[in-house]
Amino acid sequence: MTLFLGFAAVNTGNNLLYLLVSALLGFMAVSGWLGQQNLRNLLIKLTLPQEIFAGQPTLIGVCVQNRRHRLPAFLIRVHLGADFPLFPQISARGTEEQSLMLNWSRRGQQQLKYIWIDSCFPINFFVRSLRIEVNQELLVFPQPQRTQAPTVAGYHAQRHQLARSVSGDSGDLRGIHDYRGGEPLKAIHWKLSARHNSLKVKQHEGLGAEPIVIDIAQLAGATEEKLRRATGLMLEQFRHQRPVGLKLNGRFISPQSGNGQRRRLLTELALYHGR
Repeated sequence: MTLFLGFAAVNTGNNLLYLLVSALLGFMAVSGWLGQQNLRNLLIKLTLPQEIFAGQPTLIGVCVQNRRHRLPAFLIRVHLGADFPLFPQISARGTEEQSLMLNWSRRGQQQLKYIWIDSCFPINFFVRSLRIEVNQELLVFPQPQRTQAPTVAGYHAQRHQLARSVSGDSGDLRGIHDYRGGEPLKAIHWKLSARHNSLKVKQHEGLGAEPIVIDIAQLAGATEEKLRRATGLMLEQFRHQRPVGLKLNGRFISPQSGNGQRRRLLTELALYHGR
């Protein structure tokens, strides 16, 4: 419309059209400057969960901080994958948080290099965008797949030494750890949870559940299917508070229980390169 009125003003020499075109061009310049300032001095932080599995939607926290001292930010969208949460208004020196869903298709070491933010402020005519470097590394575990356990051999050697390392819901108190979603409600330490504003779970000594070892070579399917089966089987055994070990690439990891062992085995499967 502005270009059409500009050509009309040149061809007709009408001073009113010249004034109208000047006003429109000035409005476009001011709106462009406001839109550019609206994207400045914004800090984006991502909160990733401790465990990310391939093929499963993962909830990620997005925090946008407005570091300007006087001017608020309006209509900010954060693009990461196919999801883009909208922040209608972020006050000066304020912070807003939302969540988005991401889904990684493959396991292994991944990297979030950058994210995009955009805004249609002040009018929904031009959308201005800005790329922000993130360079955040994350580890994606194989997608869990339910499977039977005919190829999992019981590990009976030195069982009396393993009994004290088995987690359970009885016996002496072993420690306190963060709630992971699979623990029974009776194991939650309510007083400590209220003090820390997050759920804490009591971990007791178990009564000696029989440990098992997962042998990757004996699982059915191609390499990726074996890893998915091993992951699902491992998580199932940890939910039953049983010590789990692993055999892969000629290496043997002795059965243990606890979050440290769970993380170690999942990391081995995520970075596995079969032969």
